[in-house]
Amino acid sequence: MTSIASLQSLPSEFVVELSNAMIISLEGEQADSYLQGQITVNINKLDENTARHFAHCDNKGKTWSTGYVTRHLNKLLLVTNEDAGSHSLAQLNKYGVFSKVDILDDTQTYSAYFISFDAVKTNEVKAALSQLFSENDVERLLESDTPDNGSLEKVESEHGVSYVANTSCKGIIVLLDENGAKQINSLIETHTLSCYPQTVFDAIQIQSVHASVQGDAVAEYVPQMINVQALNGIDFDKGCYMGQEVVARTRFLGKNKRAAYSFKLEGNLDIKPGDALEKQLGENWRIAGKILNVALLDDETWFIAVLNNDTTSEDLHRLAENNAITCYPNALPYSIEQKASNIVKKRR
Repeated sequence: MTSIASLQSLPSEFVVELSNAMIISLEGEQADSYLQGQITVNINKLDENTARHFAHCDNKGKTWSTGYVTRHLNKLLLVTNEDAGSHSLAQLNKYGVFSKVDILDDTQTYSAYFISFDAVKTNEVKAALSQLFSENDVERLLESDTPDNGSLEKVESEHGVSYVANTSCKGIIVLLDENGAKQINSLIETHTLSCYPQTVFDAIQIQSVHASVQGDAVAEYVPQMINVQALNGIDFDKGCYMGQEVVARTRFLGKNKRAAYSFKLEGNLDIKPGDALEKQLGENWRIAGKILNVALLDDETWFIAVLNNDTTSEDLHRLAENNAITCYPNALPYSIEQKASNIVKKRR
């Protein structure tokens, strides 16, 4: 695998091995109904051609994990990171004993990759993928746009599943069995595809402001504080699920005052999740929030911080522990605005 100076230095055709991905599978007679009561999106509307962003929360509405949910054959798959996934897996199994569902860490069943759209369009990569999925399905992925309802185009076969990643750097996420992974690995070994480590995808996710939770941030933020609603990862009209009352109240009463923002700094800097950021207010500085995700490239540092949701790209920030490092947040690639609902629900 190759290191990279910056995201701007990436070639148009590349692949990233997603070594930090965790894949949780649910299978069984009550898999759908059980997961419907657990995560923020409507599983009853998740068809075989769709993937969605999701959040999995505790009963206080604090986020255990974020990622993608989709189907593969008879399974429901939650695709997240190892740290968050271990928390979600434990909690899913805790309550799953009361349902007819098998809940497993299925990470070893699949090899996970991010492949840029331009790479998919090349003859070699398209030919390889067309041996794993139908040629028409591969074309459908390349032609897809993300609709307003957040449904991400997805295809599947016995070899695995592939769906549009919905990132600023356009590409697909591919989850493949052993035979399918050999096809991609052979392209990497023959240098047909430039291959990069997980941190490159982490930087792409941060650039796209797709926040994830890990470490002390697990069960710290309501999903709207990390912009899950902006990725259409919350269906506010679905029935009850873990944390639904808090998530709904935050939406309908307009109570959320926090949001996730991305930053880019020149150089490979000593920045860690949990570090504090300060915001300049006149001649003074005040604590603004904490860093959530970090990706270190050779000459570039990307991070996401959770700040007040009225933050703008003109607000100067600095690291609380190293105030020589100053930075401005990047403009968000989507809208986080959510007006309070006029609906008042009466309680009996």
